[in-house]
Amino acid sequence: MQIRVGRRRRPLGSWARFNCVERITVMAPSASNLGRSALLAGLLACAPPAWAAQVAGITLPPTETVQGTQLQLAGCAVREELWMNLYAISLYLPHGAAGAARMTDDQTPRMIRLDVTYDGQVPNGLPSEWKERLQQRVSQEFIQTLQNQYNDLRGGDTVRVSYVPGSGTTLSVNGNTVVTRPGNGLMNAMMQVWIGPDPISGNIKRHLLSGSC
Repeated sequence: MQIRVGRRRRPLGSWARFNCVERITVMAPSASNLGRSALLAGLLACAPPAWAAQVAGITLPPTETVQGTQLQLAGCAVREELWMNLYAISLYLPHGAAGAARMTDDQTPRMIRLDVTYDGQVPNGLPSEWKERLQQRVSQEFIQTLQNQYNDLRGGDTVRVSYVPGSGTTLSVNGNTVVTRPGNGLMNAMMQVWIGPDPISGNIKRHLLSGSC
């Protein structure tokens, strides 16, 4: 029996993503091997990505380690304005973590990663769509800190917002810590921007929660 595992890149609107396993073709299975083939197919389909994902020219690693906790790439998308890619956004979760409830509880480590792809001068001030979703959940002091960091972003910069139980939430830019807060409140507030009940983009939310990239 031969098994072929193939994958291909396919565009989805303003962004493109890889499925870990695009399809599994079983060639001429015998009746005695059907159960074994089905088991193998299930294991392949559920396996974590073993290679980096490419999105909007950004190479996303299959895993990120946050304070000793390994997280796996769970979804990715691109934010686009006026036919220009602004940033690639990716979600990292522990293996097996799924569902909106798991992504907001205080026991699940997680990380949102933003890779800036726009090579021009970003407008001063946070996007209004961010402010609208953050101002009811975080302090004005944090919004000002975030705005200052946003104004300095350039193409190639990487922003990470991560949460680890017992350690709290950390915002970093290019590996340099900007702010740390106890608990998961800040993490949940940031996640609301992209995967909350009223996200800035329904497509981004759907792809971040898709379980593949």
